[in-house]
Amino acid sequence: MKRIYGLIRKLGATSKYKGYFFVAEAVKISMRHQYKPMHITKDIYPCLATKYKSTPTNIEHDIRTLINVCWEGNKSFLDEIAGYPLEYKPTNSQFIDMLAYYLREMEEENWSQFFKKYLILVQKMENHIIPELFRLFGH
Repeated sequence: MKRIYGLIRKLGATSKYKGYFFVAEAVKISMRHQYKPMHITKDIYPCLATKYKSTPTNIEHDIRTLINVCWEGNKSFLDEIAGYPLEYKPTNSQFIDMLAYYLREMEEENWSQFFKKYLILVQKMENHIIPELFRLFGH
C-alpha cells in the first residue's frame, strides 16, 4: 500500500480526501485480481462501501473527487502514468486501471533490474572464484 499511497501523493492528492484511501484500496484489489475482469460498480464499489461503512455512490463520488484533484495537481505525471497525453479526465475505472498497470510495470522493471545486477555479481564472482579454485587445486 505504501507504493500506492506514494503514487497518489505524487499526483498531488493527500489523505485529507476520502478518495485517497478508496483509490488505494481499489488499486490493490485490481492488482490482486489482474487476470480477472473487474467491474468497478459491481465488484469494487460495494466491497469498499462495506469495508469503509459507506455507500457505493459515496465511494464513486469520493474517487471522482480525488481524480479531479490529481488532474489539477500533476497532470504531466498523470500523462506519464497513462503512457500518453490525456485529453480528458479519466473515468474512475480508467484511473484505477492506469495506476494498477503503472505499478505492475514498475514492479516488473525493478525485478528485472535486480536480476541483471544479480547476474553481473554472479559473473564477477565466477570470474574471480573459478580461476582461484583452479589455482588452488591445480585442475
